[in-house]
Amino acid sequence: MTEIDKILPKKQEKQQAFILDHGKIEEGKLKYADDQTSYGWNIKRYNRLKEGAFVLNRHPSKLSKDKKFEIYAGGYVEQISKPDEDGNVRALITHSFNIEPPIKQGDDFIESFKWSSKKKKSNNWANFWNQYGMNEIKIDEFEKLVNAVQCVPAESIASEYEKISEEEIKTFVEKGFTVSYEEDNTTHSKRKKTTKFIAKQIDFESIQKQRQKIGALGEAIVFELLIKNAQKKNNNKLPIHVSKVEGDGLGYDIRCWNELGEECYIEVKTSTSKFSDGFEMSRNEIKASTSKNANYFIYRVYDLNIKTRECKIKIFEGPVSSETFNLEATSYKVYQK
Repeated sequence: MTEIDKILPKKQEKQQAFILDHGKIEEGKLKYADDQTSYGWNIKRYNRLKEGAFVLNRHPSKLSKDKKFEIYAGGYVEQISKPDEDGNVRALITHSFNIEPPIKQGDDFIESFKWSSKKKKSNNWANFWNQYGMNEIKIDEFEKLVNAVQCVPAESIASEYEKISEEEIKTFVEKGFTVSYEEDNTTHSKRKKTTKFIAKQIDFESIQKQRQKIGALGEAIVFELLIKNAQKKNNNKLPIHVSKVEGDGLGYDIRCWNELGEECYIEVKTSTSKFSDGFEMSRNEIKASTSKNANYFIYRVYDLNIKTRECKIKIFEGPVSSETFNLEATSYKVYQK
């Protein structure tokens, strides 16, 4: 069994395989859409990708700094959403892996690779890739590509990131960090803000002791943000970090009060991913978000970078239900009949 066979589900008869392009420009800056948990497209323009396909992720040459494409990751199409009224769908990508180092244009391996699904001119990639960014390839081509490189499960990379040293957390906290956040919900207009913290309230020693350091740091960042907002409004009570002082079974992490004095419940979801979509919630958290008269918010901390001391926050308003969000089952509890 090869390394990739340990990562991906068993190959099926007539197995599909694709190379999908990721990348876009936002506000004049390069913003790769390389969230490895999802991929979106319009079925009116392309409708060949099906559930169960193996995929590789590619950054096109026109979007890279050195003008060379790279194939950097991959995964498995677990599920495809129902199309909206315009034909837009989104695929849930699981069993994701990174290619280390990425397959880079100009490398002898890819330049001399023998394609059976496409025709490539010698030393020339012109007109080779589908302009829509969804390239179907043969399964044997997929296997040759992934078996020639090192494929590392994304989960392993995430777990390595949890091994943050005490000194790194201390530097992150004491030297301050920049938070960019936006509110995007039904009762507030969309607002984007950027602020820099000197995070005096964050106990880095407590975070260092916790197993899930990324999650603990995200909660501490949001708690600090809410404290500062409350201090600006003298009439507001200070928030309470309930997951620390009351336990973690309430379905939310922080209790705070808005300008009207109403109690609000904050659940924090944190990752190093560059995109806000694709976070997981427990049954208990979903239930808490739908409780009667609950002012429930999800503070999604993402693109958290210890080295640059930056992160982003997007605020979602509950309740979390199929009417307001696309909910996808990622696990099941099984009992014998």
